This record gives sequence, C-alpha cells and structure tokens, in this order.
Amino acid sequence: MKIADYIGRMFPWRIRHDILRPSYWVGGWGGLTCLPFGELVFQNVVEMLTDLNNDVTFTLVSDRGRLTFAEFVRFFNEEGEAALWRVYRYGYAVVGVKWSSEVDSRYVMGMRLLNPDEWHEVTDYGKTYITPNDGSLTAYVMKSTTFVVKGVSDWELCRPAIEFLDNTMNASNTSVKKMGAFVVASPETPSGAPSKVVLHEDDKKAMEEEISKEYGLLNRQRQIMLLPQGMKFETIKLTGIDTKLTERVKLNVELIADRLKVPASQIAVIDATAGKSLSNGGEIHEGDRLKYKTYERTLNKTFVLLAKWLGIEVSYMIYNKPADAVTGTTTTIG
Repeated sequence: MKIADYIGRMFPWRIRHDILRPSYWVGGWGGLTCLPFGELVFQNVVEMLTDLNNDVTFTLVSDRGRLTFAEFVRFFNEEGEAALWRVYRYGYAVVGVKWSSEVDSRYVMGMRLLNPDEWHEVTDYGKTYITPNDGSLTAYVMKSTTFVVKGVSDWELCRPAIEFLDNTMNASNTSVKKMGAFVVASPETPSGAPSKVVLHEDDKKAMEEEISKEYGLLNRQRQIMLLPQGMKFETIKLTGIDTKLTERVKLNVELIADRLKVPASQIAVIDATAGKSLSNGGEIHEGDRLKYKTYERTLNKTFVLLAKWLGIEVSYMIYNKPADAVTGTTTTIG
C-alpha cells in the first residue's frame, strides 16, 4: 500500500479532492506538507485572460433570436469566467442548454455549467457523446485546442512545471519553517563506560516529541532546555535548499506563461525580479497586445462557437484593448 493511500484512509479529513484526482494533503507540525504553489501560479496566469471577460460586450447582428441572445449574454456574464477556467484546467466545459418546446421558433430558455455528476458519456457507433442526466437539457461541450489535438488539458501539459514549483517552494517553505536548520542529537557515552549508550526506542520517541513540542514552535519556545543525559548535537544547514530559488521559480513560471501564450513580463513574480521598471511603455503595449490576442483566440474557440451552435449572429467589442486589435463577428448557422 502506498504511504499517501494509507494516510488518506487514516486521516480522510486531511485530503483535498478536486474533480480529477486528490492533489495535495497537509499534515501538522513535523508532518509532511505539500502546499499548492504551482496551482496558485497556474490559476493566476489563467485569470489574466479570463478577467478580460469583463471587457467584452456582445451585440445581436440580426433581429432573429433575441430571447436566445439574452440568455447567451446572461450566461457569459455570470458563468463565462468559470467556463473558461474549466477549459484551461480540464480541457473542456460542459454547458447544459434548455430549449423551448416550440418547433417553428425555438429559443433558449436557460443555460448553465454542468458538473461532472450531472452528465454521462454515451457511445454510439464508435463516437462518444455527452448526455445530461436531466433529460430536458442538451449538452454543448467547449473544448480547448490542446484537448482536441493532444487529448489533455493545458493544466496537464503544464503539470511538470506545476509540480516543480510545488517541490521547489515547499522545500523552501520547510527550510523557513525549520528555521533553516535540522538538528541531529545522539547520546554521549561517558568516559570509561564499558559500552556505548543506546537510547531505548520509547525513550527516543518521548524525547523527540518533547523537544518538538516544547522547543519547535517559536511562540511556545522555552528559554532553557534540560535533558536527562548528555547529548551531542549536530546541525545540518538547510539554507542550500534556497540556492537559485528565484531562477528556478522564474523558469517554471515562464514555461506556464509560454504554454498559455501570456506575456511573462506582465506576471508579477517575473516583473518583480526582472530588475526593470514599468517605464518601458513599448513593452507594456506589446504585452497587452499579445495578451488580448490570446484572449480573443480563446473567445472565438469557445463562446463564439457556442453562439453559432445556438443559431444566433452576434458581434463583440473588447474594451481597453490596443487599437490594432480587431472586433470579431460571428455568422449564424444556416
């Protein structure tokens, strides 16, 4: 049995599950700790794009489909950012669409994101379809280009960099938590003793627990430590863990930014360590242009395709973007 599986059975409240897999678990003082630094960076980079939903305004081009258009805009405003996050995180997002019962003039009555327990897969003639558990809904699946081409999400492609960030930052966190040192103590053998002093397992465990409890935390640390016998102490420095920490973090953050096509110069952890000021207006403008172009490509592959699937013709305007970007227009399905 794997250690993580055993701990998961013994301490299930310490396991945090996401939709796909258990990812991180955290123990107490002296226990094993894994904090999701990589997930924090990945989500921050993704939100640089999804936050631009607030700058988008859709317009209905023709008079046909006003009710469907109104529901489309409501869904985009309320759940658009969550939908794009799922596209980046899992490679797809399932949208449940409720149509009216009219045959001649059907329109969309409601739309919402469906959670994994609200739909199931159906295979028919070698093709797999997503079917909502609620029979009154029709499923539309937004997919990322990465998922279509590779069969995995952008998160999975960035997973090596994410895990490297976790390992690097958690190692540094452990060094800080342990005050930069690890102490090894061994009992001293008195001069003239016939044999070396060996601690009994119970005595060893009791002493470790007492020292960790009484002297491990700064807010409860005693000024005097008395031990029942002479001990020899050896200090192992943990400061080497932080060697080239900044370079390692920057490299993996840049890998994530490059995968998501986001300008690394606009990521705080990169800009703060680059030794450059924000006075370079040309670099800022170029970064904004690339960011908005990446977002517009994502918008076209998700919500613009959804509008076509719904049978409405819309145009959109993205405010605050550089002037050299163009406004997009969709065409209705014939």
